[in-house]
Amino acid sequence: MTTRTDLVLVYAPVGAGHKMAALSTAEAARRRGLVVEVLDLFELAPRVVGQSYVAAHLTGQRVVPDLYGSAYFAANRRDGVLEPVRRGFDHMAFAGLVKRVAELAPRAVVATHHLPLVVLGRARRRGDLAAPLVGVVTDYTAHACWAEKGVDAFCVACPRAARDLVGHGVARQSIVVTGIPVRRAFETIADVRAAAPGEPLRVLVTSGGFGVGPVRAVVRSFAWLEGVALTVVCGDAPRMITRVVKDAAAFGVRANVLGFERDMPARIAEAHVVVGKAGGLTVSETMTAGRPMVIVGAVPGNETLNAAMVVRAGAGYVAKSAHVGPLTLWMQRSGVVREMGRRARELVVARSAERVIDVAMELVGARAGAESASDAA
Repeated sequence: MTTRTDLVLVYAPVGAGHKMAALSTAEAARRRGLVVEVLDLFELAPRVVGQSYVAAHLTGQRVVPDLYGSAYFAANRRDGVLEPVRRGFDHMAFAGLVKRVAELAPRAVVATHHLPLVVLGRARRRGDLAAPLVGVVTDYTAHACWAEKGVDAFCVACPRAARDLVGHGVARQSIVVTGIPVRRAFETIADVRAAAPGEPLRVLVTSGGFGVGPVRAVVRSFAWLEGVALTVVCGDAPRMITRVVKDAAAFGVRANVLGFERDMPARIAEAHVVVGKAGGLTVSETMTAGRPMVIVGAVPGNETLNAAMVVRAGAGYVAKSAHVGPLTLWMQRSGVVREMGRRARELVVARSAERVIDVAMELVGARAGAESASDAA
C-alpha cells in the first residue's frame, strides 16, 4: 500500500537560507506525523540552469554588489518589459517540477523560494495542480517576484512584507504573518547573558553556506584584542578555512575556525554576539535565539532592508568589517548585550515553522470541506 504524501516542500538553493527554511518546515511537519517530501528545484531542471542561477547570484553579490542592488530595485515590479521572457524561460526550464509534484500527489505544496511559484502557480491556475499552494517569503520585505498568481496563501515575516505583497497586487486575506520558519532548537536557547569577569566575550562569525562575506577582514579587526574568543564558520569553502586560520595566527586572534556547521543552534547558544550577513534566515535564526547581531557586508537589496529592520529594533548594528572587533568589545563594556538580545527575540514570531504548517493544513481542510459540500449537492 502506497503512503500518500501530505506535504511537498520545494526550495531553490540560491543561498542556504531557502533550503534551511524548507528543512525547518519539514522538521515541524514530521513532528506532527505528516509524510513530507523535500524537493530541490534545480535537481529537477537541466544542470546548466541551476549552475547559471547560482553563479549569477554569487557573482552579483561578490563582484558587483551595487549593480546587484540596482537590479533588485529596478525589477521590483510586475509589469517589467522582460517579465514575459523571464517567465517563459522559467516555465520551460522547471517543467520537471510540475511533473514530480503530480507524481507525489500531495495534500499541499509549500515553496520557500519564488522560482517554484512561477511554474506551480500556473499549474494551479490551469487545474494541473489540485493541492493548495503556499509561498513562504524568506526576507523581511517582499519583492515583486514573489507575487505569483495561483498561490493560495503567502506566509511572511512581518507586516512590512505583507504590505509589500499587497502593493504588488496580492489579496490581503491570502497573506498570513507567520515569521520565517526556523528550527525549534533556536527557540529553546537560553537568553544571552553578559560575559562574567574573566570570561571571554564569545563572538560567532558566520559566512553563509557558500562561504561568502568579508570574513577575513572581520577576523583581522580583532587583532591583538584581549578578552575575546571567536568561532568562525566558513561554510563550504576549504580555501577560506586555511586563510582564516593563517590570519588568526598572524594577528594574535583566538579563533576556532570551522567549515560547514550542521549544528548552528549549538554554536549560537555558545555566543554572546553573532556577526554575519543579513540574509533572512541568518537574521531570523539569530533573533529567535535572542542574540544581538553585528551585520557586515550586507548586499544592497533585500539584505540592506533586513539589516535596517534589525537596527531599527535595537537588536543589532551595521558595521564595516574593520570596525567589528572594537564594536563588539564596546557592546560588552557598555552592558548592552542582554538588552539587545531581549529586543532580538521580540522582533520575530514564535513557532514560525509550525505556523506555516497551520496555514497549509487549514487550506487542505478548506479544500476537503468544499469537495464534501460539492459531493453532497
